[in-house]
Amino acid sequence: MQINIKSATSVGNVRDHNEDDYITLTAHEDEIPFDALLVVADGMGGHAAGEVASRLTIEKIVEALKGLSQPDRSLEGNEFGAFLTSMLKDVNSQVWEAGQEPIHRGMGTTCTLAAIRETQLFLSQVGDSRAYLLRDGDLHQLTTDHSWVEEAVAQGMLTPEQARVHPNRNVITRAIGIHPTVEVDTTAMPIQEGDTLLICSDGLNSMIDDDKIKTILKSNQIDEVCQGLIEGANDSGGHDNTTVIVAVIE
Repeated sequence: MQINIKSATSVGNVRDHNEDDYITLTAHEDEIPFDALLVVADGMGGHAAGEVASRLTIEKIVEALKGLSQPDRSLEGNEFGAFLTSMLKDVNSQVWEAGQEPIHRGMGTTCTLAAIRETQLFLSQVGDSRAYLLRDGDLHQLTTDHSWVEEAVAQGMLTPEQARVHPNRNVITRAIGIHPTVEVDTTAMPIQEGDTLLICSDGLNSMIDDDKIKTILKSNQIDEVCQGLIEGANDSGGHDNTTVIVAVIE
């Protein structure tokens, strides 16, 4: 299986700095025991601490993966999913500990992690960054936002359309580093030739809806699609930092 990966980030039109961070790794170029890793982290916190939380989260994930023992590198199926969950819980503890310094107190970050292993896609999620899958022309949101508005939609208090513009849409209910422990959602699903995977911070989906995201994914080649998504968000206001990673299974 060949995976073509592209990525981009933008500070947007309003913010004066970028608190998003991201990384892409492949087995061909990096020391990871699976085909590809895609991670987006959207930091939060005053005094630029959001940048610290998102960068530290990415660094600790890479350290954990590259430091795997040989037995751990051969984990299969549910064991691998359990490892990803445990890894993010450990990362959370380290970010929380760093956040006890007065200058970084209260910092945190979302984390959406995708690991592609042969024909399986593993997703680990904390916060409201997202993973989408474009398959056979249809766009599917694979992750569930850990946010106040998502819970309100689930309870029937808001419609998805109302949630997109609600004043509390940026209030998240889970994040890396806010508390000593965190709950991590990890799922697995088959992935196949022709699939397009999108990982993004909420700067994308808060500015353009899923239909617009689908149109951009379908109408652009892989080399232009990330810039097309960034431009779509910025042309619609660019109120937040926007980070996107697109992986095409070829």
